[in-house]
Amino acid sequence: MLKPVVISEAELDRRHGTFARLASGGRYGCACAVYEGDLTVEGDAWLGDEHWSQLQLAAAPDDIGTIVVTGSLTVRGDLCVSDRLMCAVVLGDLVARELAIFETEFYVGGDLRVDRLRDRDEYLTVAGARRVAHPDVEPDDD
Repeated sequence: MLKPVVISEAELDRRHGTFARLASGGRYGCACAVYEGDLTVEGDAWLGDEHWSQLQLAAAPDDIGTIVVTGSLTVRGDLCVSDRLMCAVVLGDLVARELAIFETEFYVGGDLRVDRLRDRDEYLTVAGARRVAHPDVEPDDD
């Protein structure tokens, strides 16, 4: 798999205007791992706890708070985002079997196409069209 470039939040904003795109403003006080261009990944591990941990080790002494794909992201599996991650940004389209988010801000600059979406905190922003084949009908834990 491609290795990301590690940059600051300020540099990420300079290159891609993330401060204005993100509801939080994108200021988490952490470094950003940036994957340039389109990315296709196999399986269910991408953006999970193990992936985040590997990025932490590679970026030491910086803490990775945001992961960015500057193009489109295709996941041939489920995308279950680690709650250790502060923010994920896909500037193009996102395609996956399932997208599961809990306590992580997630921004998609293009279209979202998933079979199933689980976003209990409603931290997902999609600039394009949302296409969810099977909406999540499980009751909230309120």
